[in-house]
Amino acid sequence: MKRARRQRLGVPALVAALAAAGVFVFPGPRALAWEGLAPYSEESSILATTPSTDDGAIGAIFNPAQWGVLERGEMSFFWSDENVRPNHMDNWGLSFGEGLGVSVRRRDARTPEGFADVTDWQIGMGSGTGDTYGGFAFGFSGPGKAAFQRENFLSFGSITRPASWLTYGTDIRFALSGGDIDGVADIGIRPLGDPRLLLFGDYSLSRGDRLDDGPLSGGVAIRPIPGLEAAARWREDDRVQVTFGINLQRTAFRAAPQYTSGDLGSTNYAIRFNPPQRGFDLDGRLNRNRRWIEMGLKGHPVYQAYRFGDKEAVPLLPLLERMQFAIDDPTVGGFIVDLSGYDANASMSFEIRTKLEQARRRGKKVVVYVDRLGGAEYYLASVADRVIMDPRGMLVMPGVQVSRTYLKGTLEKLGLGFEEWRYHRYKSALEALSRTDMSPADREQNQALVDAVYDEVASAVVSAGRAVSRDAFDRVVDEEPLLTAKRLQELRWVDAIGRGDDLRAAAKTLGRSRAQFLSAGTLEALRRQPDERWGPEPTVAVVYATGVCAMDEGIKGRATSKELRKYRKDRRVKAVVIRADSPGGDPLASDLVAGEIRALRKAGKTVIVSQGRVAASAGYWISMDADTILTTPFTVTGSIGVIGGWVWNKGFGDKHGMTSDHVQRGKSADLMGGLRIPLLGAKLPERNLTASEREQIRGLFTDLYDEFVTHVSSARQIPEARVREIAEGRVYMGREAIRLDLADRLGGLDDAIEAARIREGIPSREDMVVTQYPKPGLFRLPSFLAGMFDGREETMETGLPVTYETQVLQQLIDRPGEPLLLAPATLLPGEVEAGR
Repeated sequence: MKRARRQRLGVPALVAALAAAGVFVFPGPRALAWEGLAPYSEESSILATTPSTDDGAIGAIFNPAQWGVLERGEMSFFWSDENVRPNHMDNWGLSFGEGLGVSVRRRDARTPEGFADVTDWQIGMGSGTGDTYGGFAFGFSGPGKAAFQRENFLSFGSITRPASWLTYGTDIRFALSGGDIDGVADIGIRPLGDPRLLLFGDYSLSRGDRLDDGPLSGGVAIRPIPGLEAAARWREDDRVQVTFGINLQRTAFRAAPQYTSGDLGSTNYAIRFNPPQRGFDLDGRLNRNRRWIEMGLKGHPVYQAYRFGDKEAVPLLPLLERMQFAIDDPTVGGFIVDLSGYDANASMSFEIRTKLEQARRRGKKVVVYVDRLGGAEYYLASVADRVIMDPRGMLVMPGVQVSRTYLKGTLEKLGLGFEEWRYHRYKSALEALSRTDMSPADREQNQALVDAVYDEVASAVVSAGRAVSRDAFDRVVDEEPLLTAKRLQELRWVDAIGRGDDLRAAAKTLGRSRAQFLSAGTLEALRRQPDERWGPEPTVAVVYATGVCAMDEGIKGRATSKELRKYRKDRRVKAVVIRADSPGGDPLASDLVAGEIRALRKAGKTVIVSQGRVAASAGYWISMDADTILTTPFTVTGSIGVIGGWVWNKGFGDKHGMTSDHVQRGKSADLMGGLRIPLLGAKLPERNLTASEREQIRGLFTDLYDEFVTHVSSARQIPEARVREIAEGRVYMGREAIRLDLADRLGGLDDAIEAARIREGIPSREDMVVTQYPKPGLFRLPSFLAGMFDGREETMETGLPVTYETQVLQQLIDRPGEPLLLAPATLLPGEVEAGR
């Protein structure tokens, strides 16, 4: 049904009368250009499909929600060969933006007085998620507005994509004067669930002096391969539009001739920059293996960096993701890695090294520059095809050791009594407070850890061809702990001596002479293809459970468990990856997190744990319920056991001139009181426990240990008797933990995300969203202000330096008698690492 023209101020009637008298001929389709609100049925000829499907910035002219769909800024220029004046472009437009967008459209028309033209503008905004978008726009016109009867208007649009195969949208425009209203509804269907085939249709309705409906239209679009598109659009008024287009990655061109009753009419053209469709990858073919990624790793690896003021931080996950993008990109031929100033952490270095190994397996080259380094840094550097060392550089690698400071004598001098409650052979977390040297059991497990780290580094160096044999490696470590650049070159542990300026020259010798050098971020901005998927975005949530296990600090048991509960109820979240990096602490805090992990799995969601530098005791408690546990060769894990202790006033008051007195009811009530230490705010009991009180404590600890063992047995499918054999508080390095079934396989954080993707059947990494909790902070405070605002001080009020041991002592004083799930300080990050 052909849409009737509105009667407004007599102008259309006058035009019709003049046409009938032969004064001039005004084509039917152009007559609608005199409408106050330009009708969708005529204006939408610049679309290849419909507003809610794939037309990006052009579609946003008719539905501003498209500004929210665009994931990168697009600019499109379009025009028509339907010209009123000879050799003059009368009908053209421009639309550009992302989130916030602007469009301008110019129209010329013949009038009884000659020619008239008008420029229509829209300023719009859109936002949304993977399945729901909304937007609004303000439209106004420039000079010529009166001749075309233009009205300013507001436009409100929505686009909904509930599934990978369906989209539908609506837009309604309200004239700010005159009362006119236009509305459009459209739908798109992808039968194959991807852009190769699209069926679409739309319908418009206008209300002015009368209610008019526009002609129904629909059609089909195909994209057999990225870069080629064709579409056919039919309207019930016998008008057919055919579109042919080509997309060369970032630039697209299309032509859309229109036919009315079989006769060729006007043709619309468009040039698009950054269109939201994938195109021919000419760049990938022309620059194959030509680009080198330059990575400066100066600083220290962290899980999350502040958004501002944190230049020394190297956030791990973004680094790994960009490396993976470069590994997968065909234009990348290699990596240049500058390790000058890199503050190595062995577990994170393993994750970075693994990516570089993957790059080499994919045929890409790796060049590394080093200056001053230790064993952990050299472990990372040894993977390279070519290692360049500064002439003044030096390698310090005397081996691996673990040492511990014991405070028993210090506590005695302070007048603090301490009794260790230790019921498991290897549970040595409190030895620093109860002994003056290493117990045989602690020495045994520490030696095993040292051996494991040493062997891991040695194997990596030898396998990379950096040492002739294991014997040669051992000899260098034993006899030459300090190695100059010249000596390292003689040993072939480095390939050349030079400065950072020599890196590009070295890269060119390994690859193409006309190499291109750019950062990983620049490559991603240059090469990332648009996401064309419809429907809710499957999300993998990464949760950092790091630091001491506590309710409101470290892993933040309350807040983290609450966030996990949200993920359980969120249909978008398909899987959760827990980065566990904790030496343990409060059983309650860890069990709150572990309980939500169990609930997530019961709800059918995948949970993968990625263990960091240490995931022991309560840190293992939050690991064991996962579907899969990934660990690194340098991860300290296990420590299945319970420990505690008692601190009391054993002359502390006399030494400091303090006394206490009390009244009580209840035989053991005095254990909760005692000497209150000024400023510190803690109470120091006046006595040790009695034999009967100790027996109750033993029963409490035994019950908790039995629960821990039973839980590990159930979660990891290990016979309980076997768990008891390997428990007793003993810690293990990653490979040994895998052998004992306490972990499943080696891998890092990025590997855990990939495991979650595969387990959930998500097609590719580009088809999912990765969120992080907690969110990174806005900016880092200067160190002198940070202490003022977070309450941290350099020393305790007792005069003891703030160390892990003194923090444990503080915890024992704050919560006397409570069992703890703690690993010893010697096993913390940085203590058991190559060259430390």
